[in-house]
Amino acid sequence: VDHARELGDYLIGELKKLPRVKEVRGRGLMIGVELFEDAAPLRKKLIYDEHIFVGSSGNKNVFRLLPALNITQAHADQLLTSLRKLLTA
Repeated sequence: VDHARELGDYLIGELKKLPRVKEVRGRGLMIGVELFEDAAPLRKKLIYDEHIFVGSSGNKNVFRLLPALNITQAHADQLLTSLRKLLTA
């Protein structure tokens, strides 16, 4: 539980710094990221180009992180690196 809270706090803080991100909400590793635009193209690039699976929600501008509870700091940093690359392109 402590690991999920600590890594989730780290991810939420870093996700809020990304360009094109309107809002980040969640607790622990259950995180939703709302963009100013449709999230579907980003999800598709994450899956097919970066090999990172993220989920969708009822809101077309939101994608959800779906990490396993044993996610490491290295995995979180890999996600953030991929998101920075795709959101600044």
